Amino acid sequence: MRMAIAAALMLAACGQTTEASNSDVAQTAWEARLTDMLPYIDACIAESPDTRWVMYAGPDGNGNIAVRLGGAPGQFVCTVPNGDARADAVIVPDDESDAFEGEGSAIFVRGPGENPGGECYEAEEVRDAQGELIGWWADPHGC
Repeated sequence: MRMAIAAALMLAACGQTTEASNSDVAQTAWEARLTDMLPYIDACIAESPDTRWVMYAGPDGNGNIAVRLGGAPGQFVCTVPNGDARADAVIVPDDESDAFEGEGSAIFVRGPGENPGGECYEAEEVRDAQGELIGWWADPHGC
């Protein structure tokens, strides 16, 4: 079935540019929307300050923004009403029953702090439009 869909998409793409549109990226790579997701990520981290490793931030399919994050206290799923990052974030232990499209494609570690690569590697810095360090991209495969 996946092969048929892939073949149909390839045929539909004939004669079109190969550059992915923003909507294509938005559907598959949560990290492409990191700037838009920061207020939601921050709302969730405010509820659990020691969980700064973000494995996913984006729509949960129920009209909310979901953030899967982890740290020393464990792994959690946090939900925030879409469009209102200031609303109360609800954070619960992650039972891994929910899978989010594009999850695991990147791990964002919210600053401040030290480069999370440790002695294994130098994690890529993430800066905002003003050049301020906001975090790092950690290697999803570890050392």
